[in-house]
Amino acid sequence: MLVVTANWAIGDGTLWRRPLRALLPRAWGSLQRAALRAGFRSDGRYAPVERIDMVFAGDTFDLLGSRQWAAREQRPWHRSTAAASIRRLVAAAATRRAAGLTRLVRQLLAGGLAVPAATPQGRPHLRLPVSVPVSVTLLAGDRDGWLTPTRLWPAGLHWADRWSGDRWQVEHGQRFDPLQGSGSGQPGEPPSLVQSLAVGLVARFATQVEDWLPAAAGPLRLLADSHPLDLADAFWHLLLPRVATGSIGLADRLADQWKRCVSAWQREAVCEQVEVAADFDFIGRLAAVLATPGQLGRATSLLADLCGPAASHRQAAAASPTTGLILGHLDETTARAAWSPLACHCLGLPPSTPASGVVPGETVGVSLVQPTGQSLPVSLPRALLAVETNHGEHQEMLDLTAASPAVVWRPDRSLVAGLLPARHSEAA
Repeated sequence: MLVVTANWAIGDGTLWRRPLRALLPRAWGSLQRAALRAGFRSDGRYAPVERIDMVFAGDTFDLLGSRQWAAREQRPWHRSTAAASIRRLVAAAATRRAAGLTRLVRQLLAGGLAVPAATPQGRPHLRLPVSVPVSVTLLAGDRDGWLTPTRLWPAGLHWADRWSGDRWQVEHGQRFDPLQGSGSGQPGEPPSLVQSLAVGLVARFATQVEDWLPAAAGPLRLLADSHPLDLADAFWHLLLPRVATGSIGLADRLADQWKRCVSAWQREAVCEQVEVAADFDFIGRLAAVLATPGQLGRATSLLADLCGPAASHRQAAAASPTTGLILGHLDETTARAAWSPLACHCLGLPPSTPASGVVPGETVGVSLVQPTGQSLPVSLPRALLAVETNHGEHQEMLDLTAASPAVVWRPDRSLVAGLLPARHSEAA
């Protein structure tokens, strides 16, 4: 059984905090219930799963949205002693705030996941547990690519760039994103567009206006959780009306500061050599959209110009893998049905306004994993469950927020609550 999740985005908490504190107990219960469901075969008989592979497909940490970067001239991608010191400081703070996640991983690695054994009649034996071994792999993303293992992390946790099994290859997948460009954001290399916006615009704006917004965490996190092509809509149509209701003066000050931050980001992006593979000034056009109010979805036209039929520059497609792909970064809109019939799934955040005119075949095609009939809040990580059955592979969305309170089966008692809630100093 394979469980893939991505984009937990645990930061150092200096600018905003995502509401993940109550997620871990529910995630534990969701994982156990998924393992129990996966034990039922197509003929109706039950047999415990043999193994669980749990993969965090990148951006488990958000090491970009920090005051440490926004308040200084150093950037995460700079190769300097000062930048290296800040990278260690931000990573250490984010790791401390992930204590709840560390505890969950340590518990899974040490004792596995308890599920009912099978009776001779092929039914779950609720009083006889069996421990299913669990492996946990943490993949690098574009927001935590320089994170390295520390002594605080459990023994047995695997760190890698990608995970491969018999049927699936899992990676963060930013290399397939047409908005990624050639930058990786590693020390000494130019940043990607996403990385540049996160530090040079969103974090910079957050530090400039936090004194004006008493409840800054919610509104500012709205920008941090937005797709790059939704930043203009998130500011002009969501954040500004929400925080400036009844105060025209505050609205004007926020708008002026936003425009100044956009201008500063544009200059920085040019100096930092942020590149998007386009035959037009992508940075300039995006900055113009960001700095002026207008109709919803204006920025998505840039994606159509980048990947549409009129684009003279065609992005080179990456080599097709021999297995199916599960990506943590990419979204459905920017990558339509390119490698069909190769099976692909994606856990990334799509723009709220779909882009039209995007030509298939330029990047990997994916299906956006979402609960049926339900739209997850952008601040919550998504998860995908893949189980091998007698009739082939079965995939489904694993809703980590289901069941309140979290209910976990234990053989020595009735159904009980799951892991204890994290302390207030923890991120999850």
